[in-house]
Amino acid sequence: MTKLVRGSAGTRTANRGAIIAALLSGAEIDRRQLVEQTGLSWATVARIVDDLLSDGLVLEQRKIVREGPGRQAVALGFNPRAGLVCGIDLGGTYCRMVIADGIGSAIVKCRDETPRSLEAGELASWIATRVLGLVERYGDGVPLTSVAIGLPGVVASTKDRVVGAFNLPQILGTTFVETVGAGLGVPTMIDNDSNLALLGELHYGALPRDETVVLLSLGTGLGSAVAFNRQVLAGPEGLLGEFGRLRLPGRKERLRDLLSGAGLLTLARAAGHRLGSADEVFAEPDRFGDLVDEIHEALLHLVSIVALAYEPSTVVFTGGFSGAFSDSVLETVSAETYQTVGVHSDLRRSVLGDSGGLLGAMAAALSGYYTAIGVARHQVASITTSDLGVVALLDGCAVDQSAKEELA
Repeated sequence: MTKLVRGSAGTRTANRGAIIAALLSGAEIDRRQLVEQTGLSWATVARIVDDLLSDGLVLEQRKIVREGPGRQAVALGFNPRAGLVCGIDLGGTYCRMVIADGIGSAIVKCRDETPRSLEAGELASWIATRVLGLVERYGDGVPLTSVAIGLPGVVASTKDRVVGAFNLPQILGTTFVETVGAGLGVPTMIDNDSNLALLGELHYGALPRDETVVLLSLGTGLGSAVAFNRQVLAGPEGLLGEFGRLRLPGRKERLRDLLSGAGLLTLARAAGHRLGSADEVFAEPDRFGDLVDEIHEALLHLVSIVALAYEPSTVVFTGGFSGAFSDSVLETVSAETYQTVGVHSDLRRSVLGDSGGLLGAMAAALSGYYTAIGVARHQVASITTSDLGVVALLDGCAVDQSAKEELA
């Protein structure tokens, strides 16, 4: 390990990052308070602040009047218009995007039908064109700095390839990842959509941030993610938590065949049921009684596996398919899991709903931006704190509906 010495480039970067992190806390702060918070000398703080002002990353705000001798202080704030970020939640049915400023205030969002017929490179180019169009239209000349994309698939730990994509198979491999990054022209991070949904819950939801938590995403497919002490875990091939692949005991069907919309629809039709959507199974429980019982047993099996694997304090459910399970069902599954494996986990619904994955992608893009301007990775997690108000801000931002016109 290289030891940092006074005046080294590493030390200067760390000092700069510490000051930016303090400014991103949201509190009104001046140079003297920066000295107190960071422990840096007055000369170091003054020099770095001058550099940040010159770079346009920091703005001087109102004057702070203090009692006693000395000149008035000037409040400093991080410049939210120094750069834009983009979060993308790419699904098999819809593609959601949000453009936000440097402190995570959403400027514009959109939801388009995912053009599933496009090949990997074409889909990547469509996404890049859509993002750059939003930035040009709504960004007021502020540059795009970072993008994060949540994918409905398994992403390798190197983040350079997709190794599994049940509901959007064309993104498998490296072509999609390479093409979308090249088209956007800024650092672009990809990850499994469940991982980013959990990141969104940790940053903006109501999850206990310092405990072990698991997210189960039951939608078109089945996904999961786990976090220890605010860190979302990932295996070398991105397969950690891919429980949907597991076969049910004594059967050829997999967990995803009973606990996802696409899987259940296929399974029910194969059994001779004429269905338009998986929702019909729960709308007519008397007609599908045996199948509903099987679904509940599959849910108990899944939660029991999760409980033994991670001993989570909380399991949060998200995705449209999860809405089929009532609060009483979740309470029953929690109690039966405890009786079966001896682990008590609080089973609850996501407070972010469909916005979780999009907010998680935005948080990941912000993290990439902050890291690029010098904030240490361990400091980034403390910047974006839980704030349910961000959902209302997201819902209240501008909505762009031009994609259909562009595709026509």
